[in-house]
Amino acid sequence: MMDLDQISVRIQDIYPTKAQFQSGEKITLAIELANDGATEQTMAVSCTIRELDMEVGFHSVPSIAILPDDTVTVYIEAGPFETAFTGYGAEAVLSIEGIAADLSTTAFDVVSDWRVAPRYGFLSDFGSAEAGDREDVKWLAKLHLNLVQFYDWMYRHDDLVSEDDTYVDLMGREVSRAVVEEKIQFCHDCGMKAMAYGAVYAASKEFAERHPDWRLYTSAGEPYDFIGIFNIMNIAPDSPWHRHIVNEYKRAVKILDFDGIHMDTYGFPKTGWSRLGGVQRLERLETQFAPLIEAARAELSEAKNDIALIFNNVGNWPVDPVARTSQDAIYVEVWKPYERYHHLADIIRWAKHCSEGKPVILAAYLKPFRELGPLGEEGAEHAFRLLNAVITANRAYHLLHGEAGGVLTQGYYVDHSKLRPDFMGVVRNYADFGVRYGHILYDNRLKDVSMTHADGDNLEYRLEGFPYSTYGEAGKVWTMIVECESMKLLHFINLVSAADDFWNEPKHAQAPVEHRLVSVALDGEVESVLLASPDVNYGRPIPLDYLIEVTPRGKVIRLELPPLLYWDMVIIRIKQAD
Repeated sequence: MMDLDQISVRIQDIYPTKAQFQSGEKITLAIELANDGATEQTMAVSCTIRELDMEVGFHSVPSIAILPDDTVTVYIEAGPFETAFTGYGAEAVLSIEGIAADLSTTAFDVVSDWRVAPRYGFLSDFGSAEAGDREDVKWLAKLHLNLVQFYDWMYRHDDLVSEDDTYVDLMGREVSRAVVEEKIQFCHDCGMKAMAYGAVYAASKEFAERHPDWRLYTSAGEPYDFIGIFNIMNIAPDSPWHRHIVNEYKRAVKILDFDGIHMDTYGFPKTGWSRLGGVQRLERLETQFAPLIEAARAELSEAKNDIALIFNNVGNWPVDPVARTSQDAIYVEVWKPYERYHHLADIIRWAKHCSEGKPVILAAYLKPFRELGPLGEEGAEHAFRLLNAVITANRAYHLLHGEAGGVLTQGYYVDHSKLRPDFMGVVRNYADFGVRYGHILYDNRLKDVSMTHADGDNLEYRLEGFPYSTYGEAGKVWTMIVECESMKLLHFINLVSAADDFWNEPKHAQAPVEHRLVSVALDGEVESVLLASPDVNYGRPIPLDYLIEVTPRGKVIRLELPPLLYWDMVIIRIKQAD
C-alpha cells in the first residue's frame, strides 16, 4: 500500500460552476486536482453533499490519472434539488489505494427565486485590456455573488449607452463596450444578474446647461454641483428628467442585455428648488424616490422578464418611504454616524421592519484595507472577519467584494484595494459559510429575542463563564439569539480582544474564548444540537453533546461550548409534532 509521503496529488480547488442554482436545476461542481510530483498518479475522488448534518447526495469518480506537474478538472453532477431555498455543503475527498490523501469543501444554494438570497458584488474595470478575461467573474462566482453591479460602465450619466466601440467616461477612463457586453455574458454563464449602475439624478454639466429647467437648485439659486463634474437634476414626476433617466435605464437593458438597474443616489441634496416653466418650487426628494422606482420597474418590466432593481439609501436615508416599493432588496450605503457594530444591527432591523421582511444589503466599505495603520493588512483582515460575522448574524448581506480579489474601501469603486492572496481562502470560507447555512441564517420565521430572553431577570437563556453582551460591546462576546417554534439559533461573535466597537477600524487578532456554558429553556423535545463556524472544521457542522435537566421552571438543555475564535453559532432543532 502506498505511504502518505509518496502521494504528490492534492485538491487544488473545489467550487460550484454557478453562483446560485435554480430549483430543479442540475448542480455542477468543479474539482481541480494537481500533481506536484515527478510520476503519474492515479486516484479516486468522492463528493458528499449535506444539508446541515444530513447526507443528501454521494458521487464518486473511481479512477483519474494525472501526469507529472499537471492539473485535471473533474466535474461532479448532482441533484436536481426541488426546494424554495436551501443551502448545501459539499465535501470532496481525494484517495489513492484507499488512503484519504486530501479533503476540501465548498457550498452552494438552490432557490426558486434569486430574491430570497441577493448576494451583491461589483465589477469596475472595462478597458480594452480586459477582453477575454474571465477571472474576475470566476472569483465572484466562487464567492457565490449572484448580483453584480457594473460600476461606471456608461458613457455619460445622462447618456448611458455609447454607440462607439471604445469611449472615455466623465472620470477620464477608457471603456470598451465590447468588454462590457462580454462581462455581462460571463455573468449570465455563471448564473448571475448583471446590474447596470445608473445614478438617478446626475448629469454632465454640458447636458445640464442645455436643460436648465431640468436642474435642481440650492436655496441660494445655484445649480447643485457634485465633485465639479456633475449637476443634480430634478427627479419629480413632472420633470422631463424623470422620463429621460427611466428611458436611459430601458436602453441599457434592451441594448446591452443588463438584468436590472442599480439606482444610485448621493445622500444629498435632500431638498432643492426646481424651475419648471419658470416657476420655483421646493422639492423634497424623499417623496420623489418612490415614484421614480415604480416608474423604472414598470418601464423595465416591458423590456425584460424578471427585471432587478436596487435603490441606494445613502446613510440609511430615506428607507421609510421607499421600503415597500417594488425594489428587490433594501440597500443601505453605510456612513457616519453609523459607526459602531450595533448601529449596523439597528439599520438592518429597521429596514426589515419597514419593508415587511425584504432582504437587506449593506454597502459597508472597509477603509482599513486602504489605510494600513500599525496593524497593517492583518488589522484589516481581522476587521473583515468581525464585520462579516456581524452583518450575516444580523441576517443581512454585505457588498464588499469584486474584480479578482478586489475589496471596497470607499465610494468610488474603481479605486478598490486588493486582498492578500493568502487571505482569499479565509474570505471564501466565510462566503461558503453564509451560503451553506443561508436557509437557516435568513429564515424569516426567526425572531430576535436577544434583549428579552437573556440576562437580568430573563432566564430563558443563561450564559456563564465568559463576558458577553447582547448589543455588541467591545471586550465581550456579542451574543445574538433568534428563535422560532422549530429552531433556536445562538450567534457568538468574539469582541473580547477588540479595543473598540467601531466596525470600520482595524482590529487585533481575537484571543480564543473558553469555558462557555449555555442553558436554554425548552418547550419541546430536542432533535439535534449542532455548532458551526467559518473558522474551524471547514465550516462543517459539529454535533454537540448536551444534558437535559429539570428545573423549577421546567426543562433546560445545558451545553459546554468549544473555544470561540471569531464567530460560531449553535443550532438547536426542536422536534415537531406530526
